[in-house]
Amino acid sequence: MESKYWRKKPIKEFNTEQTIYSLVTDESKNDLDLEATGFMGNSMTYKELLESAEDLSCAFNAMNVKEGDNVAILTISMPLVQQCLLSLSKIGATMSWIDLRVKEKDLINYINNGNCKAVVVFEDLLPLVEKISDDINVERVIVCSPKEYLNPAIKILADLKDKKEGKKIVIPSDSKFVKFSDFIKEGKHSRNLNTANFKIDRPSLIVQSSGSTGKSKQIVHTERNFNSEIQKMAYLDLPFYKGTTMYVAVPPFIIYGLANSIYSSMVFTMKAEMTPFVDENTVYNDLGKFDISLAAPLHYRYIFEQLKKLRNDIDTLQKCTDSKSKLELKKKLKELSRVLSGIDRAKVFVSGGDKISAEELIEMQQAFDKPIVNGYGNNECLGATIVSPMYANKPGSIGVPMRGVDVKLVNPETNELAKDGELGEIYISSDNLFVEYLNNEEETQKIKITDENGKQWVKSGDLCIIDLDGYVIPKGRNRRLIKKDAFKISPDTIEEVIIALPYVKECVVVGVDDEKFVSVPMAFIELEKNIKFNDVYEDIKKVCEEELPDYEIPSYFEQIEEIPYTSNGKHDFRKLEELGNNIAKSKKGISLTKRK
Repeated sequence: MESKYWRKKPIKEFNTEQTIYSLVTDESKNDLDLEATGFMGNSMTYKELLESAEDLSCAFNAMNVKEGDNVAILTISMPLVQQCLLSLSKIGATMSWIDLRVKEKDLINYINNGNCKAVVVFEDLLPLVEKISDDINVERVIVCSPKEYLNPAIKILADLKDKKEGKKIVIPSDSKFVKFSDFIKEGKHSRNLNTANFKIDRPSLIVQSSGSTGKSKQIVHTERNFNSEIQKMAYLDLPFYKGTTMYVAVPPFIIYGLANSIYSSMVFTMKAEMTPFVDENTVYNDLGKFDISLAAPLHYRYIFEQLKKLRNDIDTLQKCTDSKSKLELKKKLKELSRVLSGIDRAKVFVSGGDKISAEELIEMQQAFDKPIVNGYGNNECLGATIVSPMYANKPGSIGVPMRGVDVKLVNPETNELAKDGELGEIYISSDNLFVEYLNNEEETQKIKITDENGKQWVKSGDLCIIDLDGYVIPKGRNRRLIKKDAFKISPDTIEEVIIALPYVKECVVVGVDDEKFVSVPMAFIELEKNIKFNDVYEDIKKVCEEELPDYEIPSYFEQIEEIPYTSNGKHDFRKLEELGNNIAKSKKGISLTKRK
């Protein structure tokens, strides 16, 4: 049953039975003068992008990368991502997108497990790749710098900055290492390269799971999977219109950044405004450059906090009469004007990768006077699967399933369908589910299941309820469930109570080891500035005692200066669990390793 919230007719109807390369060239052939990419003040038209992708495919062909070969890619967001997507698709090669936070031994495993023929690497990761070069079976290491894409004036400034900071990238003398610009030259005599035929089942893109709840795995997708996801996006009520500028704040090794942002921008003939940075202030700094942004909650929280701070500072400075204050007021007013103008240009802010509570969503939307669309998905389902309608947003939910996506809730204890209004693990079915975890059939079978009717589902590991209007409301991770004695506790329930307090900035609850109850809740609390924990501790505890069942009241309330995040904008639960267990151990004075 299709959702009533989505377009009856899509923005575009795509032929999904073709390669990434042919779909982009097809869609842009009449708009080659439109801008395809913005990067650090520079831009490329679709004509320039396709020509650069042709050069790169010729260079790969010159080193004998052919259909079915695998190329590993470790890069930040820059035009190289678009070039790799297009050039390797044209050849019919597979792309392995690897997380830049990867550990040395895992990088060796990912490259060798995929039998990669070459590695394309962002220059800052060169020392790591050089260190493991004897342990990986690759023919070429292609080193790319963001400076390749800067205009000459900015490139000079970037060179001066690197010189001042003592940063110098030296390509090893080993012949398999080559600068990107030199690699491109190797393909100059390989023009008129034939385009690989589309094959529906050909493994074409490999992405990593985040590893936030277990060991990271390599997830295999086909090009049809990617195209099918874009077709689903065309039915959303979001403004994916030709010539619109999309801000890409999520790195390409995350599927949200690669498929839902960078690839979709090309298929919809939009301009991708790309940033090499992943800091919380990136979207704020680039307000005014885009019509729609795809980012994480931390980016929008930062805009909200800065906007609030600017207004407070201006109110204070307007009461001062000294010349220094007047000068500072002028600067603040100018910055406020820039921020408001940038927000005014944006049609919508799209958020994914982590939750936003109903209260803060409402507060931010009121401050911005713009909708914030919340989305949900995972790497196995190729990104977005459930999205909040722009014109029927329900704060506290993650939206409704996209067109062509089926969901069901399953009781994680009995594996039976959850009853109406009952909490359950969400299972997702779609025509773009992942093929497999690379060379890991055992783990594939744990998460990808086939029902009695032959329909395939992916187990999300997330607990939700579905309301009467079909909106999906998240209630935490199944794997994050805290099992205290006979009770199963969802951390989200506790977090919502604590974060509603006006002096609490953020709260994350994790389970920590306990001798008596197996696991108990520990609340990590980040307070607003100038609030002392000792002054509010009893109040926090009292509110929890009043609003939560006895078994859900945290056994520990711990202040933390700043809640840790992973680079893709998710709460770092692993780090907090480790920290929490150490705290619990120190407070009890016993060794956790002795517990059964």
